[in-house]
Amino acid sequence: MEKLTIVLLGKQGAGKSASGNTLLGCDSFRAAASSKQVTRACSVRHATVDQQIIEVIDTPGWGDSSQFDTEMKPNIIKHINQYKPQVFLLVLPIGRFTVEETKTVLNILKGLGDEVIKSMIVLFTKGDDLENRTIEDYLKESHTDLEGIIRICEKRYHVFNNKERKDCQQISSLLKKINDLVEKNEVMYEKNKMRKKPSSVPKKIKSPTEYEKSLYDQMSSCNTDGKEKEREPLVYRNKLEKFIIEENQKFQDFIKENMEKQLKTMKEELKQIQKENMEKQLKTMKEELKQIQKENMEKQLKTMKEELKQIQMEIMEKQPKTMKKEQKQIQKENMEKQLKTMKELGKTKHELKRFKWRIWKNSRRQ
Repeated sequence: MEKLTIVLLGKQGAGKSASGNTLLGCDSFRAAASSKQVTRACSVRHATVDQQIIEVIDTPGWGDSSQFDTEMKPNIIKHINQYKPQVFLLVLPIGRFTVEETKTVLNILKGLGDEVIKSMIVLFTKGDDLENRTIEDYLKESHTDLEGIIRICEKRYHVFNNKERKDCQQISSLLKKINDLVEKNEVMYEKNKMRKKPSSVPKKIKSPTEYEKSLYDQMSSCNTDGKEKEREPLVYRNKLEKFIIEENQKFQDFIKENMEKQLKTMKEELKQIQKENMEKQLKTMKEELKQIQKENMEKQLKTMKEELKQIQMEIMEKQPKTMKKEQKQIQKENMEKQLKTMKELGKTKHELKRFKWRIWKNSRRQ
């Protein structure tokens, strides 16, 4: 197999340098998790992977700053013109796809020309963030702009887990996709070359007028091919921009429709929640009222008991005086009764004594 030259493109922090190290199987590029830009100029490294010489060009993070336009962008274009890469890897991290990523892709196409799309593969990094999902599952849930980029690249994508650099399968699979793309582009180039080959001047020219007409047709054909060749790079970017605009419009319509549905659903849910809350509040109020009534009843009962006890105490305090008088009266009456009874008993005893004495006396006489 012939040498492969690959360019890594993407925004700052996308994982270009780490992907280059994974692809080459060694720490060729400086890669670090940093808020500042680690790669400030293009660097080229090469290694033999799967019996094929791989040349990787690591580029600075693509941006829209004045420093990037004046220093870094010319450096990238210079290396591309010098090394003539066959493949461009657009490095995108797994995660939330934002407008910034879309702008980065459009800026790359504007800066390098839409022709690079023919040789572009989207390389997703941070593959470990997928966890138990596949890359296909991730793309199904992705932003419409990302779907547009994947379609423009003719669904050419791959995923890297740079934490598993010993995983040779992910490297071999990517190299196969790259080689297939290079072969396809070479075949297309040859076909286009044959198709655009200008026809030769006729051997027999019957008249000057006929020759001029033939020459004019050839020049017109060449001019048309040239214009088509100049317009061809613009087709891809316009296609992408148009697709993104259409998808954004669809997305906005979808959001609007969903917002209306959600608003309607939220209103219904709010009514249901209010109804449930009213029922709960009513139930709670009833329970609280019962509890309050119970507590009031208990308090009233307690108060009544205390009042009753107080009344009894007062009555008990008043009773002794009345009872003393009554007791004295009863005692007096009892004393009188006892005295009367004793008097009666005393008379009876005296008579009994006399009766006994008479009996004794009579017994002696006999």
